[in-house]
Amino acid sequence: GDPVVRIRRLRLGNNEPIGIQTAQLSAARVPGFLDAGLLQGSLYEALERHYGIVPVAARENYRVGAIGAADAELLDLPAGSPAFIVERITTDERGPFEFTVSIMRGDRYEIRSTLRAGRVPSNPRS
Repeated sequence: GDPVVRIRRLRLGNNEPIGIQTAQLSAARVPGFLDAGLLQGSLYEALERHYGIVPVAARENYRVGAIGAADAELLDLPAGSPAFIVERITTDERGPFEFTVSIMRGDRYEIRSTLRAGRVPSNPRS
């Protein structure tokens, strides 16, 4: 229910549209953000430089969905095309400061993961 600053950006890869990212920031944490002309360049660099907000962790959820008509036009795709829908909550030392939803073209976006085996401590009581 608190006011937010909403930033919607078209993301490019090799000068081609790859996704649409909509970030919502707590307005109380970033007073005057929209008036200060901080929308050029990196969002996180602007947050650190002007507000001392430094991300320390983020949690992302990925799912596949269909692109709606308005977003499809921006991404130069037919409506209903498949896309990754990525939701992220980013925190700094004070807690969550950003909620972002990204719609990423399925034909231009790739997810890479490295998985490592970890040793699970044994439990002598089990």
